Amino acid sequence: MIVRRLTAATCLIALAVPPARADDLTDLFNRVPAVMNTVAVVNVREINKSPRAVKEKWRDNHETEYLAGAAAVPPYTSVVVIGADLHPRALGRSESVALLPVGVAVDAATIARRENGTVQAGDGLTLALSPRRGYFGFPKPGIMAVSTTLPRQEFARWVRSAKAADKPAVSAYLQEAVAANKDAHVLIATDLQDLFDPTAARTALMQEGATATDRDLDYLVGVITGARGLVFTAKIEEKTTATLRIEFGVPVSGLLPTFARLWPKVLTATGMEISEFAAAELKADGKAVTMTTADLSDTSLRRILTLIAMPGNVSPSEGEIKTPKESAGLAASLRYYRAVNGVLDDLKAQGTSGSKNYVRSASYFEAYAAKIEKLGLTDVDPSLVAYGASTAAKLRAMAGSLRGAKVQLEAYENYKSTTWAGARGWGGGTVSLSTNVQEMDSKSADLVAKLEPERAKIWNVLEGDRSSVRREMLEKYKIDFDQYKR
Repeated sequence: MIVRRLTAATCLIALAVPPARADDLTDLFNRVPAVMNTVAVVNVREINKSPRAVKEKWRDNHETEYLAGAAAVPPYTSVVVIGADLHPRALGRSESVALLPVGVAVDAATIARRENGTVQAGDGLTLALSPRRGYFGFPKPGIMAVSTTLPRQEFARWVRSAKAADKPAVSAYLQEAVAANKDAHVLIATDLQDLFDPTAARTALMQEGATATDRDLDYLVGVITGARGLVFTAKIEEKTTATLRIEFGVPVSGLLPTFARLWPKVLTATGMEISEFAAAELKADGKAVTMTTADLSDTSLRRILTLIAMPGNVSPSEGEIKTPKESAGLAASLRYYRAVNGVLDDLKAQGTSGSKNYVRSASYFEAYAAKIEKLGLTDVDPSLVAYGASTAAKLRAMAGSLRGAKVQLEAYENYKSTTWAGARGWGGGTVSLSTNVQEMDSKSADLVAKLEPERAKIWNVLEGDRSSVRREMLEKYKIDFDQYKR
């Protein structure tokens, strides 16, 4: 969250922890690929100093979800930087690369051994390939990069080009956003210039309540397509304070009423129903609209961070695992159990199974299934491994059902027709109307009604599986995995 823990290989930081350097962020940020329109920064070192992190012992409790499951990143490192290429129609499926400082002793061979992967060396470049997490590279000693989404050729070419990076390659907007928010615990900045298509923006606005006769519609389309960028920041104290700032090319104070009316619908349309921001007061700040919440939930933070497609999870090294029984298997199993069930809890909290936006919901189910499939399996109880695989398969089945529903519903919509027959003239005449709209609407409603029980049945099976494996772990380890705290 940023999806779950970055990669099992990053636990090798614990074997050769690099000293915290003031220029860690600069060193990593300079290497973000130029094509990325989004940069995320997680300031791990400062998060670990926060009152909540100290109270809940986030740095020590590696077997539980770091940052309460919201942004589970390696507690050993100082900062993590992620570059991603986000687009409105592919949220959650972006190309991305994560960079973080590691000990200089960590190299491709070490990663390959840890990941049961292979070392790929040739033409002056050495990469490690993990069967589950994609490619690892080292732009320079002490910096590790990993991506599950970039093709090998793109990743390899980028690693070569990033070896001697003395200045940022991303847009000026992203450079300004990172420089202005270095104190944020979590930062996500997206360069929106030229991202939105005017025709698509007009259609979306009309679908969400604007009308073709609205005098402000043309102006509003221009404002949106001329958007400069978006910056999300979060600060974790006892509670999480978060601010969202959307910057445009023109003053926006006169458009606040329109934004206030359309904003909740925009969040829904993009699949980001963040209740705290939907209810937040919108304020004009020159050419920007801002909103702030003083209590962002872990679930909402987790959902925001799903926009960045991350490589996978981190398992601490064997030397770092500590539990009441000093059992690596127990610690790994606890971690895995909670990660899988955290995925299910997130999906249920978001209400995606009952959403009528079938493509968006399907994307969430697929993304969360992928999270489970990327979880580390070292020392995990075999029964839990089977539980995770079964859960991921059921989520993918749910996604297939949702995508199928979308295709069928679109077909019904396309078959709608209205025909006028008869004669109409100066002398009068009769006119008759022939339409199948009501019939197609009825079929659409029947389809939705038919599919809902099928998905409800899958949820019931998932809940049953969860209860069964919980009982099995209780019998085996004499610990209730749902209640245990270190």
